[in-house]
Amino acid sequence: MAIYHLSIQIISRSKGQSAVAASAYRSGEKLHDERTDEQKFYTRNVQPETMILTPSNAPEWMKDRNRLWNEVEKVEKRKDSQLARELNIALPIELNHDQQKQLIQTFAQNQFVQKGMVADIAIHRDDTNNPHAHIMLTMRNLSEDGFGKKNRDWNADFANAKENNRGYVKNSEGCLSIREQWANYANKALEQAQSNERITHLSHEKRGLETLPMVHLGHVAHDMEKKGKKTDRGQINRDRQDYNKAVIDLQAYRRQKEEHLKKMKEKEKQFSFSTDIEKTYIQKAASLVGQKVITLEDITARHEQLRKMSNRHDPIERHLYAEQQQFLNISNYYDRVRDLEREIQQNEEKVDELKKSLNPFKLKENNMMKRRHLDKISDLESNKESYESSIQNHKESLRFSTEEEFYERYQEFSQKKENRLHQITYEKKQIQVETKVLLQAEEALKTAKIREVSSHYPDLKTAGKYLSYENALKLEKHVDMAKKTPVTLSVIEKAIKNQEDDLYKLKKDLKIFQTEKDHLNKMKDQVAKLEKTEQGLNKLTNNPGEAAKRLVSKKARQHYEELQHEANHYRDNLKEKGYKGPEDLNKRQGGIKGLEEKVVPRIEKEIKAKEHTIKTISGIFDAIQQATRSQEQAQQRHQLRRVRSTNINRSKNQGPDLSR
Repeated sequence: MAIYHLSIQIISRSKGQSAVAASAYRSGEKLHDERTDEQKFYTRNVQPETMILTPSNAPEWMKDRNRLWNEVEKVEKRKDSQLARELNIALPIELNHDQQKQLIQTFAQNQFVQKGMVADIAIHRDDTNNPHAHIMLTMRNLSEDGFGKKNRDWNADFANAKENNRGYVKNSEGCLSIREQWANYANKALEQAQSNERITHLSHEKRGLETLPMVHLGHVAHDMEKKGKKTDRGQINRDRQDYNKAVIDLQAYRRQKEEHLKKMKEKEKQFSFSTDIEKTYIQKAASLVGQKVITLEDITARHEQLRKMSNRHDPIERHLYAEQQQFLNISNYYDRVRDLEREIQQNEEKVDELKKSLNPFKLKENNMMKRRHLDKISDLESNKESYESSIQNHKESLRFSTEEEFYERYQEFSQKKENRLHQITYEKKQIQVETKVLLQAEEALKTAKIREVSSHYPDLKTAGKYLSYENALKLEKHVDMAKKTPVTLSVIEKAIKNQEDDLYKLKKDLKIFQTEKDHLNKMKDQVAKLEKTEQGLNKLTNNPGEAAKRLVSKKARQHYEELQHEANHYRDNLKEKGYKGPEDLNKRQGGIKGLEEKVVPRIEKEIKAKEHTIKTISGIFDAIQQATRSQEQAQQRHQLRRVRSTNINRSKNQGPDLSR
């Protein structure tokens, strides 16, 4: 399964480390350390998969691993210099090699390279159960010439993750920690790979787990443990495994105990509203499925199992009858072959008799008779070969080679078929019996649920038995409310009326707002049209040429008058609408906009809430009303039967009228 591991360390000269040596060890490449004039090379059984990712402003030579880390060594002058950061990350084994590479590459690119760091990545797969990646990161700003000053801002990205390798941490800027980011990237990759596994950066304590986490062995301890040599870290894991097993056993016991108590409470609840015969039905069904308490979900699941069992019977029976037909066919073929052999022999005997006949006067007649018998023999042998070929075709499927073996196999199959059909008949009867028991228990459970729910609603004290199971489930959702306040039809009607009144007021307020909004929009449109008309009038009025044109042109004069009439029309309309000038219009529109942004959403939300409440309360009302109406109808039918019965008895007692 996928595991979470991400550790961070600083590669530093104060620890006697070298960036070149560290890169050579992780990449499996032979590198030359110019500072010490030494060749750094570490043999590996499985060559790591490596890559170097650089920012867009980095010079091309930084993709050369040997030069990259030698330049890092050159720029760091102090004897205790920090040379690089390194992340050691476990890769999900559920991903293939390409998916693992894509995951670590995307993570490094987005989290580090885009911020200006160079990432030297090496993926180690020496142990198929422990694929992991090493990411070495530079610590200085980059330029076209090489490395500049150390970027102290990057320290905040790593500080919390390094100090708390197992906690939920956010850095100073409130961004997700590197540890959490890795979990997010890995889980997204697992989801895309359609794996159900997920990892988390949270500690067992933060997740509320009582078990202890395993410690990361590291390559040295891992190799030693693989060779059978015990290590301190390995012993810690073994001790924790023993502890965790005890914790898991204890948790399982707790769950079993809680489940048992829960079932006992369910049983008490079930039986508190059941009659004695219903309790018997429920207990019978529970024993069938091997449980102390049975639910409707259990019954549904068992019905499905029985259905699948029943569905298996028909194909088995069809197969048995098909195989039986094959045996019958082959048996008929053998019978036919024997009949043909007998006919062939009879015809051969007649041919022999004709050959022995020495009467020269019947020679021609004998030859004709002999020819007929020989033709008959040929036809019979052809038919015999056809039947023998059919027999041959079935020898492999029915597993026989001789006629004697065939009849032995036929007898074995007949016995097997008889036993299997007898078993199927028995199973069908058992399914019928069990189905009947389950249906009785199902009806008993539903009836108990109806009684339980009805007990909380005054109107259902007597009408409860007429409540449908579906309506009982609807009412069950509101039992807590019914416990606090008596929920009767009159109370519900009043509540619906109050809610509908509130809803009407809210919708009325919304309609008033919409009306005012439409009114202001029309007013704004009228103002725009008036302004446009007045601009046209001013243009005609202030232009001497247009004034002269109106004196000689009827059309120009008519157009001018139409504009004046249109402007007066708009002014009259605006006056009727209460227009008091652009400032007043802007103020009113500002008020509408404020209402639209703040008040209207609240009103719409309240309308939806009221509609939902009315629907819910109406559902309760309809459910209770359905039961009470059904009760009234049942009482009416009962009363009608009593009247009819009384009339019949009265007519019988009066006897026939003998006076006539």
